[in-house]
Amino acid sequence: MIHGKLTFADDWRTAQVQGDTPESFYQNDEVRMFFWGVVYNRDVLLAGDNDKRISNAALVAGLFKNGGVTAFARLDGCFTIVYFSPRLCGVARDAHGTHWPVYYQDDGTFSTSLHFFWPQDTGCVLDRCSLSAALQRGLMLPRRSALLGISRLEAGYSLVLSGGKSVVRNVYESDFSAQPCSSKDSLDAYADEYGRLHESAVRRRIGTADRVGILLSGGYDSGSNLAALRKVYSGPVDSYSIGFKGDTWSELPLTRIMSQEFGTNHHEYEIDGSEIRFLPDIVRFLGEPFVEGGLMVNYCAMRLVGKDKPPVIMGGDGSDQYFGTSGREVALYYLASRMGGLPLLWTLYRCLKGEWADKGGKLSRIRFHVDKILHLLEGERFGFTDAAMRRLLQRPDADFSPLPAPIADVSSFDALYNQHTKLSDMDIVIDRVILYKASAMARMFGNRLAYPFMDRSLYAFLQRLPVNLKCKSDSLWAMARGHSVSKFLLKYHYKPMLPAAITSRRKQGGFAPMPLFFADGVWRARLKDFMLSSSIMDDYLNRTSVRDFLDGYDVRSGKLDTWFWFRQNQALQYFNLLTMTVWWEEFVAGRHVDF
Repeated sequence: MIHGKLTFADDWRTAQVQGDTPESFYQNDEVRMFFWGVVYNRDVLLAGDNDKRISNAALVAGLFKNGGVTAFARLDGCFTIVYFSPRLCGVARDAHGTHWPVYYQDDGTFSTSLHFFWPQDTGCVLDRCSLSAALQRGLMLPRRSALLGISRLEAGYSLVLSGGKSVVRNVYESDFSAQPCSSKDSLDAYADEYGRLHESAVRRRIGTADRVGILLSGGYDSGSNLAALRKVYSGPVDSYSIGFKGDTWSELPLTRIMSQEFGTNHHEYEIDGSEIRFLPDIVRFLGEPFVEGGLMVNYCAMRLVGKDKPPVIMGGDGSDQYFGTSGREVALYYLASRMGGLPLLWTLYRCLKGEWADKGGKLSRIRFHVDKILHLLEGERFGFTDAAMRRLLQRPDADFSPLPAPIADVSSFDALYNQHTKLSDMDIVIDRVILYKASAMARMFGNRLAYPFMDRSLYAFLQRLPVNLKCKSDSLWAMARGHSVSKFLLKYHYKPMLPAAITSRRKQGGFAPMPLFFADGVWRARLKDFMLSSSIMDDYLNRTSVRDFLDGYDVRSGKLDTWFWFRQNQALQYFNLLTMTVWWEEFVAGRHVDF
């Protein structure tokens, strides 16, 4: 953890940052620069420089001198930067926030731990609307924390103190190209360029490591990372895979094939549901309520690495989102908007909002898919509905405020596809969900986890890639029926390099079966007693409504023939409630939780 206060008055030359020692520090007559983390593209930034030994802090200071805060956008890495100068000072985060989280007050006080602001003399009170958002969707409100008056600095942003005022600036604001450039390059030329950039990204992230770890899921992303790794590195590789006991969709057999093909020392762990006992440890480490279906998977994977850890571990996170997801829903929304069908979809959605339609049958399926189409730009919407939230809260009118939906750009299919990629896939799913949880769980166990697919050069390349090479289909109508190939260029390039068992099988895994964590009736009874006896029921949640939900879950848990996503959503709601209660007991009531 680090903490401090921004200042650029006469004392900027002596300004300090308390806590962890920086990776490097640099000062001259113009700037005082603190740097924590790693820069992957030093080779590009130092091209032509005679002194390649220059520290990261000095490198960043040079960028700052020539371009100010926006020059940080040239950095590809995992870092936190604190800088002081006579006219400008601030805190900056890397593009996807893979280093520490940062919280701050308007007066410039900042910390990488929300717990720093908990003492009573700060005058902070709970931000109940933000907590309600976490209870509904697993995420706090954008830029807000669990405490009023304490903001969260989002990924890729810098808190800047200038002219006596603190402002927040998006360092990477001009980094996203809304429309890809048209090009006459051949498919093979695009694929070769993609492969070259990916191999370079892998090479930069492993650096001089004499041993490398890799997370294997049995799909194209982790397989492509491993194939690219073996092109640039011949040393020892440890692979780590997570499965689920009793899961008919287990991809562990595929990971074993991959391990044998590329010669790795393979490690596996199967989740059986008892891992829910580790949730209090996770909540204490995160410091804020957070729920996502893969959280326990990331936790178990990082725990599996153990003490004999490689210097760097590669993850395949973010590849889906960089290419763009939900092609089917984007096509359906676009076609509905062009044909005047959106009002009909909204009418159908409103008719199916009642609990009577959410029983796990056909009506649940219809509502689920219509919801995904209409709320295309808002990220995943697993969790409690608005109506259910109003029942769960003691003061719903004061403590619940749903975010307004962005306005969809339907000027063309490509425009809508790219808008979804930016607002949903990148700003929410990458920055606030998958890289947040993966990086946090890696820090929890002292592992260094790197993401080759998040390379900035690779990102820039994909920005100019035509949409039909990201999500390939014969037509919009075919895509709307689910007939399309996502990550088309990646699959085209790597298919010849991967085992046929991987490339010929339709990927079915990737979803953690959340009901597994609450399948044991004895455990559920224990967790129910814990939640209903918590002080959160005295001040925030409606005990009767919570009891009704938990009793209903006991009944529904035995109905294994209901639709997968209905059971998944119900379990995520349970997870949301449990996580919020653990967090409340730990941080609000001040009581240690141990299941």
